[in-house]
Amino acid sequence: MRNNTQSNAMAWWIVAAMLCSVTIGCGRPQASSSENQQLIGSLRTAISARNAQWLEENAKVVEQRRKAGKMDEAEYEEFQAIITMAKEGRWEAAEREVIKFLKAQRPTPEQIERTSKHQR
Repeated sequence: MRNNTQSNAMAWWIVAAMLCSVTIGCGRPQASSSENQQLIGSLRTAISARNAQWLEENAKVVEQRRKAGKMDEAEYEEFQAIITMAKEGRWEAAEREVIKFLKAQRPTPEQIERTSKHQR
């Protein structure tokens, strides 16, 4: 009887963990809008160069785009978390996060069209 109870408890924990992963999104970074994908590349350059001036310029652009309504809250928070790490001197961690953010992006319709034209 005890083994059956333990098996049921384990099964519930597995189901709960799977639901949390799906709900939370497995910790994947926010996908950025097509307008802001170039900004991710610029931010990565600033971070990999450990250039505080470039970092600050990117931070200003992020704020401008947010105020102009060209960046949603989740996207803004993703940029801010990375910028904050770099400003705190955690350049390596910021670089890992900006690379994850970059890899989380999906191609825009324009990028797909350009690629398909080159393949023809």
